[in-house]
Amino acid sequence: MKKIMNKAETFVYDMCYGIAKAHPELAFDAKNKVLLKKDLNKNKVSLISGGGSGHEPAHGGFVGKGMLDAAVCGDVFASPSQIQVYNALTATASDKGTLMIVKNYSGDCMNFNNAAALAAEDGVKVDAVYVNDDIAVKDSLYTVGRRGVAGTVFVHKIAGAAAEQGKSLSEVKSVAQKTIDNVRSFGFALTSCTVPAKGSPTFELGADEMEFGVGIHGEPGRKREKIQTADELAKRIVPDLIEDLKLKKSEEIALLINGFGGTPLQELYILNNSVSTVLEAKGIVIYKTLVGNYMTSIDMAGASVSVLRLDAELKTLLDYPVDAPALKWGGTGDAGVYIEAIQALAKALNITPSSPVATPKTVAKETKKDAKASAAVYEVKGKPVVGETINTAAFIKWIDIMADIIIKNEIHFCEMDSVAGDGDFGMSIAKGFRQLKADWASREKSNIGAFLKSSGEIIMEYCGGASGPIWGSAFRGAAKAAGDKEEVSLSDIGVLLQAAVKAIQATGERSFGRGAVVGDKTLIDALVPCADTIIEAAKKGSKLIAGLEKGAAAAVKGAENTKLIAARMGRAGTVGDRSIGYPDAGAYGLGVIFTEMTANIKKW
Repeated sequence: MKKIMNKAETFVYDMCYGIAKAHPELAFDAKNKVLLKKDLNKNKVSLISGGGSGHEPAHGGFVGKGMLDAAVCGDVFASPSQIQVYNALTATASDKGTLMIVKNYSGDCMNFNNAAALAAEDGVKVDAVYVNDDIAVKDSLYTVGRRGVAGTVFVHKIAGAAAEQGKSLSEVKSVAQKTIDNVRSFGFALTSCTVPAKGSPTFELGADEMEFGVGIHGEPGRKREKIQTADELAKRIVPDLIEDLKLKKSEEIALLINGFGGTPLQELYILNNSVSTVLEAKGIVIYKTLVGNYMTSIDMAGASVSVLRLDAELKTLLDYPVDAPALKWGGTGDAGVYIEAIQALAKALNITPSSPVATPKTVAKETKKDAKASAAVYEVKGKPVVGETINTAAFIKWIDIMADIIIKNEIHFCEMDSVAGDGDFGMSIAKGFRQLKADWASREKSNIGAFLKSSGEIIMEYCGGASGPIWGSAFRGAAKAAGDKEEVSLSDIGVLLQAAVKAIQATGERSFGRGAVVGDKTLIDALVPCADTIIEAAKKGSKLIAGLEKGAAAAVKGAENTKLIAARMGRAGTVGDRSIGYPDAGAYGLGVIFTEMTANIKKW
């Protein structure tokens, strides 16, 4: 791997600081990894988007006048945590409310939705739209639906213009949804991308191969094929876009030829020529064309084609002046001068006060305050004891070992996830448990329930992608079930795991309308049989270690069974049958974790 970087751990921070220094109108809240406007307008609808990093210039490059007010940055290809999003929502809250523009991925939906619920409790008015423009993924009642890809840029632009014009939250949401309903995208890859933390390509392609219908996280496409010419690709992609969008002859569109980060601009223009020729031959009128890197996949060679159907309203909003690092036009004519004058006057009259913004210096001060406020050190009472029950000290030691197992398997879990996902599972979960170990002294340790709840707070905030909501809710659910117990039996452990299952399913229901069940090809496929087997073993009088071994074996078997099914939920749900033959990474990870945890406690 050859990259201009310092360390994988500081990759996103270093990049965001670089963006803020290049564009002084932006501030970087390092504590929450949020890029936001320094000059926030409280009298217009705030727009927040974000997601995993690695798609630059999205999303930070679209923070600016006429587009976003803030972009929340997760780790590479991993959704930001709900705590990050929550802090962005409160920092940019306006009198007119906030619209979240969320790409339709499991982790993004979970974290943004849970953050909105937290912000609503504080009185922040929040609504959301979900971008799902990728026609490479078949929409289904049994999956998370189509992915949000480069068409998101059009949603940012048009919703941003509506907000800048002073429209209400419902009006901004309406036009954002209208854009989503009228935009479609399709992408292909000539090479894989390389995630900095992994250090090797997410998938391998032969010298004469391409992935047709690839996602922006390096997920597999519809199928692997031999490389085709630009004309051949255009003749396949354009008709699919037209058919899905039900475009009719003489309708006007905006066209986006988007590079994935590793494709030279000259090749994108070649593709634009081919795509435009096919569109024109079919009688479609191209009103505006954008060519370049807008929604990338790190260093992947490849491109996507996005088509947005336009009407008079969308054309006006698309043309509206915009001034963001990655998108600038308008503002120099009479209309632009008029707008600038009105805004300057409003500011002078104190009509649009600016909100305080977290800069590196203020973040450092706040971090020191937080550190002092949370400086309490909690000691474990007594020594670890394991018999037919596990006492608090032993349980805490067991979770510490669990963290070590996860961190040790970080790259391995990423590799398992790269087959049908985006290869970030190991990195996402390891990040949270690494932080848990770093904050170990500050975790409440008076009893098992208190410890699980305290640990869940760290996991919820620091585990990336969908892992934060899933694993965080699992710990919180188990904490409630544990209550103030100072020791747990085999039966108790089964109850804790069943409570974790219910908490994960409740999180899924809030985000997607239903929680995952066995057969959906998620970690539930391993967790449910593990919990049920332990409960059954306890009922039959099994000894602690023997029951845990049976539970671990059931988790491994459950994970193995996921090889036989197509994913219906989670990230792998977007690739459908392409996931058959491979285990779900989350389920597989649970099998490994429970097996090693059981083998370890057996030695005590």
